[in-house]
Amino acid sequence: MSENSEPGSEAGARDSGSGSVGDLELFFDLVFVYAMAQLTELVRDDVSWRGFGHGVLGLLAVWWAWVCYTWLTNTFTTNRVVFRCLVIATMAAMLLAASALPTAFSTGALVFGLALLTVRVIHLVLFVVAASHDDEHLRAGLLRLVPSLLIAPVLIAVAAAFPSPYRELLWIGAAIIDFGGPLVAGVEVFRVVPSYFVERHGNIIIIALGEAVVGLGAGASEHLQQPVVLAAAVLGVLIAASLWWTYFGLTAGAEQRLKDADGPERARLARDAYSYLHLPLVAGVAFFGFGASAALEHVSDPLPLLPAIALSGGVGLFYAADAAYRWRDHHQLVPDRLLTAAASLLIIPSTLTMPAWSVLTAHRGRRPAPDVRTRATAADRSRSRRPSPLRPERLGRV
Repeated sequence: MSENSEPGSEAGARDSGSGSVGDLELFFDLVFVYAMAQLTELVRDDVSWRGFGHGVLGLLAVWWAWVCYTWLTNTFTTNRVVFRCLVIATMAAMLLAASALPTAFSTGALVFGLALLTVRVIHLVLFVVAASHDDEHLRAGLLRLVPSLLIAPVLIAVAAAFPSPYRELLWIGAAIIDFGGPLVAGVEVFRVVPSYFVERHGNIIIIALGEAVVGLGAGASEHLQQPVVLAAAVLGVLIAASLWWTYFGLTAGAEQRLKDADGPERARLARDAYSYLHLPLVAGVAFFGFGASAALEHVSDPLPLLPAIALSGGVGLFYAADAAYRWRDHHQLVPDRLLTAAASLLIIPSTLTMPAWSVLTAHRGRRPAPDVRTRATAADRSRSRRPSPLRPERLGRV
């Protein structure tokens, strides 16, 4: 069934051979743009090991909420009016959760927990309704996942009643249940639409990079009279561009590899390479964005320890995760990514004595060489011609 069917048509399974991200999914991702910004605020409000830990736990919860809906919209079209209305209701609940993120471990804990639980309950309702007339094996596979999909957000909601550190321990337990559920229950019965899955995860990388660029722009706008700050902001954008090039410059064939995998193996590959290994990619960009923004605030001074770890460690995490993703995707070992990741981590001690702008310069110089042999597939070229989810004509003002 086409994405452009009449609004009153029934929801159905996506064509397993093709599919593209629709306007509803791009609209839905707007709340995750906001959630990424709120995660940055969560860490900014408490620049400490505890604050970083809270940021990681918040990212785990937000990421898995997005992953759940990605699998849902990958499996079924969103043409039914009730389906669309429930997705929009999810956006409202996720907006409340994102609004509470900066205080999710204090005064906003209950609001975040209940909002996240609402997001998950609506997800299950949508999946059960959409799968009610579908394959019996798909329904059975979904039922095996229900306990983990419900217990994890319940633990986060219950955590609001407990003080630290018990609250954080419950969040950790929720993350273990969320991420462990698909490993225990399996995902072999789920359908994966290769073109949709690859494009959707490319979009979330763009969202993460966009949030990093916004942070750089905001930091530079406060110091327009200082040329060194403007130069540092440009360096930050160039580093972000290197991350973009690293990910998108070698995506040719990702869709085809998913197509070539059989049903069960395709689902496992999608789970491992995308639902799991794209998380450290997003986390690396988020940490880099936070560290680079801190560098612009004191561009001529050495970075404090935690922002220095965020900046260099974020870049290193991204390249290491990219290497892991490519190994799981097609068993390609990319030594230049691993060497760049190691160099980014080794530079951390020296960043404590170097001016912040020189750290950005060093990272701009430490990047993998682009693979000139890369050629975009037809699907990649068609994707590049489609309007970006972050362009004004698709999103308006974010």
